[in-house]
Amino acid sequence: MNLQEQIRDYLKPAGKQVISLVEEDIEFLSSHIESDEKIISATTSWKRATFFLYLLTSKRILTSEKIKKEKNLISYDLNAISSLIVNRKFLSVEVVFTHLKNEIKIKLNSDDATKAFADELENIFGISEKPIPKKKEKEPKAIKLNMTILNGKEQIKESGFNYALQQTKHGYIDIIVDFKEPETFKLIKWERVENVQKSASSIVGWTVIGSKFGNAGAIAGAMGANIGKDKSVETLFLKRENGEKVPLVIKCDKKDLEKLSLLIVAEEEETTQAALTPPPTTSIPTEELIKLKELLDVGILTQEEFDAKKKQLLGI
Repeated sequence: MNLQEQIRDYLKPAGKQVISLVEEDIEFLSSHIESDEKIISATTSWKRATFFLYLLTSKRILTSEKIKKEKNLISYDLNAISSLIVNRKFLSVEVVFTHLKNEIKIKLNSDDATKAFADELENIFGISEKPIPKKKEKEPKAIKLNMTILNGKEQIKESGFNYALQQTKHGYIDIIVDFKEPETFKLIKWERVENVQKSASSIVGWTVIGSKFGNAGAIAGAMGANIGKDKSVETLFLKRENGEKVPLVIKCDKKDLEKLSLLIVAEEEETTQAALTPPPTTSIPTEELIKLKELLDVGILTQEEFDAKKKQLLGI
């Protein structure tokens, strides 16, 4: 393959029409290639309604210009080039460098031939490949919900009239009171419970292991008094950063439940059933037994359930 064919081959990605417009330049520049010089890449530039050819060789960047209808060679020795920058734009590629103390700007057409030309320049001058920006991990879409808290308000640091939760980070929820600064909790689990007795028992489980939650009988009473025909009960099992457990009983309708079903819980797995198992102790758990008796008295627990849990607490 002769020099002119090599140049045309490098220009193929630009298209046949572009090649036909620089045939005169191909002939002219190829005649100035020295015997020890190798063509590395070729591309074109469009200025003053004319296409110009640019060659990158092992020694130089070559192009030409017409002065009084005569073609003149323009040559930039690679050894004399410094501070080369390639700016890839939407409609063009701009190459800026210093040659013998003169700043040179070359504006090239934006096509595949120029892309290869620019890549070769960056390789020669040791310009590190620009890292592909990593796609930002999508944050979960914020889930917001106004809450009616049936039991547990006293455990929220702020007290007020308007309670709302929102989730903007997986595994955590913010609770906002009267539009003040939110408090963030880890969301261990949530439980939809239409059976009031079962819901109260679940909360009692957290009470047994040390949560400062209200009287179990009061829980059942609050739910019984506040729940409506089209409502169900939702129990949120939350944790503060210091490990303090915060269970909340809230009233929900169908739309609320749809939103809550989108919540992402923390990876930490914690079941209320496991919570019901008391820690080893040598003393009689009097307070827990009293709470169980209250549940029996209000009819939340049957005698059989009371006896079973009593044996569990006493380790019988």
